[in-house]
Amino acid sequence: MRFKINQQQKEQTLAFIIAGLVIVSFYFMISYFGVIRSFFNKTMAILLPFVVGFAIAFVVTPLMQIIENKVLSKLKIKSKYKRVIAAITTIFIVIAGVSLSIYILLPQLISSINTLIILLPDYLMAAEAYLQELILELNISPEFTNILIGSGEEILHMLAGIVREYLPQVITYSIQIANFLFRIFLGLMIALYILIDRERFAQQFRKMTYAFLSPKGAAQTLRITRLSAKTFKSFIIGKSIDSIIVGMISFLVMTIFNWPYAILISFIIGITNMIPVLGPFIGAIPSIFILFIVDPMVSLWFLVFIILLQQLDGNVIGPMVLGDSMGLPGLWIMFAIVIGGGFFGILGMFVGVPIFAVIYTIIKEIVDQRLIQKNIDLEIKNTSE
Repeated sequence: MRFKINQQQKEQTLAFIIAGLVIVSFYFMISYFGVIRSFFNKTMAILLPFVVGFAIAFVVTPLMQIIENKVLSKLKIKSKYKRVIAAITTIFIVIAGVSLSIYILLPQLISSINTLIILLPDYLMAAEAYLQELILELNISPEFTNILIGSGEEILHMLAGIVREYLPQVITYSIQIANFLFRIFLGLMIALYILIDRERFAQQFRKMTYAFLSPKGAAQTLRITRLSAKTFKSFIIGKSIDSIIVGMISFLVMTIFNWPYAILISFIIGITNMIPVLGPFIGAIPSIFILFIVDPMVSLWFLVFIILLQQLDGNVIGPMVLGDSMGLPGLWIMFAIVIGGGFFGILGMFVGVPIFAVIYTIIKEIVDQRLIQKNIDLEIKNTSE
């Protein structure tokens, strides 16, 4: 007698197989995480020009479309020539903007870092004297005072050693910087080719998708690709504008109150603000330390300012610029930042949010669709009604 497997047994067997593969894959990733991470980092270093090229083309495509469809619309030339002119103009604008920013900021950043390194011993002595004076005013017991002063000196000297060791490396690593700039230049050239032939690349991707997947799977893949592109574009552009505004506010306030190292600290605050939620506090830690060794009272006022700036950014500037483009609850944003940062550092903290936003949207759609198929309504009702 031939044994027959019903549909339910097939589904259960398939579920067990998938679960087993997931468990084995997870165990393999945990066991060989160091090897996988090293291979990933090496691969990313090799492919950096292509990653940079795709990222630049991805971000500046709206600018190229404006130039092509509006600025060059009245020119009586072939469309392919308009595309080439628009792409070259876009890349030139990017290079000019970055070069101007470097020309304005870099000399002042280097000057601030050099000044900080030179005056660091004097700043540390002044900070130590301030702490001793504060301890005397608070009338703290001598035993605890000795412990506190000793610990404070150790911490200050340790931080000073870190500053002396790593800050000069930012200036002296000329070979690495030159290599990185060369890769960025290659990325710009790759971005130019992508901008010129972006429709062809998109068509090739669609052909490959439909060639290797079922029509339904290909349609789903393209839909997820469009969702990912929209999410990343709105996040990167919006967060960049938000960070520029935050950095400018920081520079304006520090200049008004005549706080030291306004350009250096505002640059740190603006860059770290690219990381959602935790960015302002990550940037505030080294900034507060720099201000503390210069003037402890200024560092306290700066801490108050950062808290107010974070509230302003989180409740006014961020929603105004970004809107609800991520569609993620606060808990899942923190989850994406922690997981991304844990696996891939600062870059993971930045890209973790848009990646998880795409995953969250897809899972939410699947769950909602299955609930509709089962005719189940689990929406939270307003109990006040």
